[in-house]
Order: sequence, then C-alpha cells, then structure tokens
Amino acid sequence: MTGVDSEKVELVVVGAGLYGLTAAVTYHKLHPEANILVLEASPSIGGPWAPERIFPGLKTNNLLGTYENPDFPMDGTKYDVKKTEHVSADKVSQYWRDFAEDGGVTGFIRLNTKVEVAEKIGGGWKLHCQPTGPNHSSNAYTLLTRRLLISTGLTNRPSIPSYLRSPTFTPPILHSSTFPTHFNEVSRPNTHTLVIGAGKSAWDIAYACATHPTWTSTVTMLIRPSGKGPIWMSPPFVTPLKQKLEGLVFTRFIGFFSPCPWAGNSGFEGVVRRFLHGTWIGRKIVAGFWSVLGKDVVELNGYEKHEETKKLRPWRDAFEVGNALSILNYDRDWFELVRNGRIKVVIGEVERFGEGKEVYLIGGQKLEVDAVVCATGWETGAAMKFLPEGIEKDLGIPVEGGKLTEDEKELVKKAEVEIYSKYPFLKERDSSQLYHPDPTHRLSVKDTLNEKTQNPYRLFRFLVPPSDLEERSIGFAGALLSLGNATCAYLQALWLAAYFDGTLSLPSSKSASEVKYEAYLETQYCAIRHAMGYGDKFPDLVFDSLPYFDALLKDLGLVGKRKDGFRKEYFAHYTPEDYRGLVEEWKRCREGKEWD
Repeated sequence: MTGVDSEKVELVVVGAGLYGLTAAVTYHKLHPEANILVLEASPSIGGPWAPERIFPGLKTNNLLGTYENPDFPMDGTKYDVKKTEHVSADKVSQYWRDFAEDGGVTGFIRLNTKVEVAEKIGGGWKLHCQPTGPNHSSNAYTLLTRRLLISTGLTNRPSIPSYLRSPTFTPPILHSSTFPTHFNEVSRPNTHTLVIGAGKSAWDIAYACATHPTWTSTVTMLIRPSGKGPIWMSPPFVTPLKQKLEGLVFTRFIGFFSPCPWAGNSGFEGVVRRFLHGTWIGRKIVAGFWSVLGKDVVELNGYEKHEETKKLRPWRDAFEVGNALSILNYDRDWFELVRNGRIKVVIGEVERFGEGKEVYLIGGQKLEVDAVVCATGWETGAAMKFLPEGIEKDLGIPVEGGKLTEDEKELVKKAEVEIYSKYPFLKERDSSQLYHPDPTHRLSVKDTLNEKTQNPYRLFRFLVPPSDLEERSIGFAGALLSLGNATCAYLQALWLAAYFDGTLSLPSSKSASEVKYEAYLETQYCAIRHAMGYGDKFPDLVFDSLPYFDALLKDLGLVGKRKDGFRKEYFAHYTPEDYRGLVEEWKRCREGKEWD
C-alpha cells in the first residue's frame, strides 16, 4: 500500500483477534457487497492466540464446545480435541484462521499495519496508518471510512513496572506478551526464572518453566503486596455436585445471586431477584451462597494444607472475583510444584536489579535468577491517538491521568446512590483484602476506588459512545472482559452491524442525557461489583454475562431466553450452541420475513 492516500472504505475494523474477526465476518454476512478492511498491527491474526503469542503447553480455560463462534462449531475430530479436554493454544490459533477463511474475510485483512491516529472528520474517520514488520515500507498512508470499529482488545500495550537496574545485570527482562518469542531462551535446563505477578499468565509461565522436560529448572513467583494478589484458580469442576465452573457462570438461576442493573426485573426472574437483593433474608442467602462457593474452591485446592500454598489463597472472597478467575487446566498438579519446591511463592516487591544475576527485594531478600518475566498486565485505554485533541472523553475512552469534570462526578455520585439503594449487599459486604498477609494493605473496594481516578470506559451497552448515537460512526468490540468471549463477540458483532446500518432501533423515549447516565450506571456498577476484578478500568462480566446477552438481543428484537422449558432455561447452562443461527434469524427479521 505504499503511497496510497485517502483510500475510501465503508467499514474499517482495527484488530484481528476474536472480536475483530467475528465483527468482520458478521458484517460481511449481512452486507456481502460492502467494502470492508481489517487492519492488524501484528504479523498474524488471532490476537492473544496468534502463533507468535503462544507457547508449548498453553491451553484455553475452555472445554470443547465452549470457545467457538456459534455459527462455526469447533469440530473435535478435525482439531483433535475431546469433549473433556481444554483446547490447546495451537488448535485455537488454527481455528480462528479457519473461521476467517470460512467467513470470507481473509482477503479483507491487512497485516503488519498499525493505526497510529484516528481523526474524526465530518461524519466519518480518517485513519493514519503505518506499515510495520521487518520488510515494511516506511511510507505511511491514510484511509477514509464512514464506520470505524475498534477491536484492539485489552491486551495490546504491556505494562511493566519501572525498576532500578544495574548496567551489569545480565538476565533478560521480558513482559509476559513476549515470553513465547523467548520461550527457548527462558525455559531451559538448570535455570531459575523470576515471574512477577499472580494472574493467569504468571501461573502459565511459572508452570512452563518449572515443568521443563529436564526437570532441572525452578521458578520464583513474586506476588506484589501492592497488587490485587493471587487470582482465584478453580478446578474445572466445583461444588459437591461436581459442576463445570464455566457451566455455573452461564446458568441463569446461579446468575440470580449477582446483583445486576441490566438484568430483567419482571416475571419469575424479577420476583427472585427482588427477594435475593431487596430483603434482609435474601441478602443473607446471597452471602451464604458466595461463602460456600469460595470455601469449596479453597478446600479443593488445599490452600490451608501447606505453608507455601497458603500464600496463594486469594485475598478477597469469591463474590469479588470478577475476571480475576481462571481454571486449573494443567496436565500436572500445579500445587504439587509448589509443595515440592519447584515453584517458590514470595510476597514482596523488587527493590532493584543488581549486578550479574542478583535481584534485591525490599526488606533485604536476595534472589539469583536467569530470567525475569513481568506478568504485570496491560495499560488501559486506546491503542491509538484520537483527534481532535480531547475527543477521547466524548468517545467514552479512559484518559491516562484524566480528571473528572464536575458533571462526571455528579453522574458517578448519582449512579452509586442508585446502585447502593437497589443492591444494599454491595454496600454491606466485606470487600476488604481479608486474607492479605500485611494488614496495612487490606484495602476495601471503596478504598480502591477512592485512590484512583474513576475513569473507565463509559460506553452505552459497553459498545458505543453516547455522544455518537446520531452519526453511528464508531463502535468498540471487546472493550470488556467476559468469561463467555466467543458468544459475547458474536452478539456484540450482530448488535454493532445493526447499529451501523441503521436497522437497530435505539430507545427513542430516552434523551441523550438519559443514555449517558445509563452508561455511567452500568459501568459504575462494574467498578463496584468486583474488587478483585477490573471494573474500575472496563466492564468486567462473569455471573452478569447472561443478562448482558439478553439486553443485546432485546435491543435487536430477538429472544434472549433460548432454551426449551422452564427447567432447562433456568437450571441448564448456556453454551455458544444456544445462540446458533442468530445472524440468519436477524436477516429474516430485518427483511420482514417470518421466523421459523
């Protein structure tokens, strides 16, 4: 594309991960003649499952059938995966390549292309693009598009703490995102790796290094006292009934135990929710449910049975978990690696990287390491610059170090008053870091919110800026965390396609200010709901996922409750299969045809 200036495209999708590919395929199905372009800064599609971002042994948290586009089932025979197996990263990577090919969008994808600036002009956008990669031309170019869909995800800008470092410190210091590239350099015999962090990527990397085939390598997992602590790592099957954890999350009745402002409040569901969250006895039942669920995981993992595994007990109760939740999808017992000393858990902070291989911790402890991997998360906010200056606020995008205006403070305050009034449990429960080893760090969710600028994504339906509802020129797919990513991407893609082409009728009875307040109400709920999670940065959906899916389908005039009979609807769990065929259903609806 050297030298091309102001190429015109009907829809540009930025990002070719799960959400971007799903959005492109869906829009192409509904508008096969449309000029679509998918821009991806990396050399491959797949986002976190792209070939360059995976390493041997890495798996999804999902069993076969739960991580797939509803209209493109993952064939267990083709991908060599059994129903009881977690899908390996390389199979997922191949699956999304096959999905793009089957959906007819492979020819629309432009790899090694970074969008550096998105400039609002008239009723559309001017994108300033820079080719990347080892063989790229240095010539930047621009694109004009009527509709812009940002699907760059939440894992595109690594966050690495700043540490003092001696010029003679020799081990490599990596972010977890580049660990796959350096896999053979780090995971090798007779080495000791320092992994900083306690999220799922830290667990995965520690496991990969400690289980090197030679069994001569060890790991220190460093958990920073200033962070959120160890995530909840659950066995795949929980409760005395041995239910699949991901099944519980997507069982409608279980979701009743989570207060949720966008959940249905009529009929049977409304009665149950009003009882559980609006009465004293109901809230006691809610507290008991979460206590039992948490204690079950603690017991199954045996946290209290060994001095080292005690350090891995999450600092907050199960109600607070959010997407700081994952599944033990390893071939070997992860906790046995801790008990036998192959993985050592240390609660501490790095003071400096010293001479040679020495790492000094605050307090005087010294480690000798061969590599450092910072599994320290990601920066929040857009992956590109937006123009004109200051437009990020209007677009509902977090601004680094941004201050809240007085109007925004009032919206936050009004939202919190309504949330605490409707759901007293959110105010009554103990959200503190009860199990933090240092009492001086035991912050509550209120402390956490008060010490930060409350500036998360503020999008209507977690998808579009309230300021853009008339022009319908921009949307954000995947600007949230959900345990049901494949289904969420599918429903968001359909909603956004209908939004962009004008066939989605937004509530005309609501004013622009009411829509903006609704965005604040729902995003502020996310900030309050999960003290361990990420709602203070972007929507964090776990047990609130099904009601969110219902809300998207209701906007489209489609049915959210898709199972046969009362028992299945409320007590059987949802999978992507339950949403199969919705794109075709929407096409018939849009064209005025009768539904089957």
